[in-house]
Amino acid sequence: MTALPHDISINDIIAFAWFLICWSSYSWLGKYFQTHKSNSLHSFSKYYRTEWMRQALKRNNRITDAALLANLMRSVAFFASTSIFILGGLIAILSSVDQAIIMVKGIPFSLEISPEFWKLKVLLLIFIYIYIFFKLVWSIRQYNTCVIILGAAPEVFPNREEQAQYSSKLGLVMHRAATHYNEGMRGYEYGLAVLAWFVHPVLFIFSTSLILVVIYRREFASQTVRAMQEY
Repeated sequence: MTALPHDISINDIIAFAWFLICWSSYSWLGKYFQTHKSNSLHSFSKYYRTEWMRQALKRNNRITDAALLANLMRSVAFFASTSIFILGGLIAILSSVDQAIIMVKGIPFSLEISPEFWKLKVLLLIFIYIYIFFKLVWSIRQYNTCVIILGAAPEVFPNREEQAQYSSKLGLVMHRAATHYNEGMRGYEYGLAVLAWFVHPVLFIFSTSLILVVIYRREFASQTVRAMQEY
């Protein structure tokens, strides 16, 4: 069994633990507040998605709705393909760690670390972007399912109850697709925090905390949330 790099400090352990706590705890708390509260961007968006599908089922011509869904899918597909390119770059870095270390040495306050420790940090980024890729691909598949369900919807429903149930089904599939998209994008944001670890563990702690505050503010206290709440 290969031993851990000798230059892993207590600051590195604390920084990595703080990173895991921030990401996992916010993911759990975010889902809790999105389920039990109605003042988050995700919960407001869920309402508007269901309302969108309810209005779409009233229209005989749904070409515009299908085009809007296709636009959402293109946005997710862009970031999914980007994650593949990033993974390719990270794998290439593993074969040129020495050159990368020399480049980082020129950054002020950067610490000198062993190539083994460098590779561990790169492997962490690789794991994060693999997670991102699977989240975004699953989001695309769910949006694709939503298009299929919308295309299978009858032009006229027998009664309002069946129409409401069908629109709720569509809204739920869209909500699940958006949830996985948000989780994938959150991985991008926390992946940026890991870059700070290549410079200094204290900077890693600071960047993780900053990203946590930014994500919280955008989800629960942004002007967009207030605008959706006031409507």
